[in-house]
Amino acid sequence: MIQDTRFMNPESYIVNRIIVHIDFNSFFATVEQQANPRLRGKPIGVTGGDRTTRTVLGAASVEAKKFGVRTGMQIWEARQLCPELILVNGDSDKYLDTTQKFLNILKDYSPYLEVFSIDECFLELTGHRGQCTEKDNYNLLQLATEIKSRIRAEIGEWITCSIGISYNKLMAKLAGSLYKPDGLVMIADQEAAQWILDRVELDEICGIGYKTKKRLLNMGVTNFKSLRQASKQTLMVSFKSYGEVLFNYARGIDPTPIVPFYQKPEVKSVGHRHTLSHDTESAEEVKQIFLKITELISRKLRHKKLVGETVSMWFRYAFAEALEYSNGSTSGDGLALRSFSGRGMQLTIAPTSSGLEIFQAAWQTFLRLWNKDKIRMVGVSVSNLTSAYPRNRTFLEDRLKEERILQALDKVNDRYGEFTLQRAVLLGSAKVSRKPNPFLADRRFKL
Repeated sequence: MIQDTRFMNPESYIVNRIIVHIDFNSFFATVEQQANPRLRGKPIGVTGGDRTTRTVLGAASVEAKKFGVRTGMQIWEARQLCPELILVNGDSDKYLDTTQKFLNILKDYSPYLEVFSIDECFLELTGHRGQCTEKDNYNLLQLATEIKSRIRAEIGEWITCSIGISYNKLMAKLAGSLYKPDGLVMIADQEAAQWILDRVELDEICGIGYKTKKRLLNMGVTNFKSLRQASKQTLMVSFKSYGEVLFNYARGIDPTPIVPFYQKPEVKSVGHRHTLSHDTESAEEVKQIFLKITELISRKLRHKKLVGETVSMWFRYAFAEALEYSNGSTSGDGLALRSFSGRGMQLTIAPTSSGLEIFQAAWQTFLRLWNKDKIRMVGVSVSNLTSAYPRNRTFLEDRLKEERILQALDKVNDRYGEFTLQRAVLLGSAKVSRKPNPFLADRRFKL
């Protein structure tokens, strides 16, 4: 374990809030190595579900990262960097089970536990509120070490996590990212925070992405030191309300509260995207995929007792061209960088949770935009959600019949699996399944 307290001034202590950020290292890959000892110490990449082609890496092991392999990288690109890369099919249930064990450990330390993603969370130690002593800071490091030990003992000896401790969520997350894997860093006060901020890149903190960084660079802001020199008014003119956030970030200020796991966030949209196993220009095949996606979305809406009225549709065309790297090298198949394009559109409809009605809206917008070229990926989401109840009861026989059919269909598919019962037009269509994403948006579970 790497431990660093250089940023903890012995004469100044964490006050008011103590936030601990815990982040698993190479989570999916490490869980696979824990489950299969033969994979330990070897470069592995975890793919999406049962796919090893036409997909990106969901995670790369610590060993693979040493070759430059990164999460989100195309498979062919990762294999160029690391020919010995071992691909492992992702197992969502395995990762969710590990996360549940991980969170059950953390619940023992504080009820103020915020689940940030499937492998990452924040913990506010309410028992340490108020002025802290040097002894308290030492106890925090002991507590963090204890958490690491419990994770190894109760989840697996190959599992490691990086822990950051600070006075707000922003700096705790930054502290946890400074030394990976298996790091432990405490940033005790604002003075230490600004010292560190002046030594990291703008996009190394959560909240500043590629586009924001690019806009800042265009303004002549190249680091956090120069960001502090920009006035709040200037930033708010360029970034509107987010300008104040950037102004605070440069000073290590973040008033964001912890949102405990038992406070369920409001669902803002329900969606699904699917990458086809092959490029296709068949309207019938794409139509079947859209129908399956919208059936999955409608089932989730009904499960949550919601209806939506804004249908968003988007798609990507197949890779359009092959380019060489700037140094002239190419991959084994003669392709190096491949570009793709896509389109999207929204349509407002009457509030619904019917898969057929959502499909009709998505298909209508797709036909408006599609130029008949080959399709690689399609996606649909439904937003502007409201509760399905109370609502006016229909007495139309056709509507009542449809409701009874959907209720029966949901009961069968809940018990025996998705698409056990499905529309006849979908018989023989490509397999489409729902998998949890890293932010747990597709599945809630009891902690």
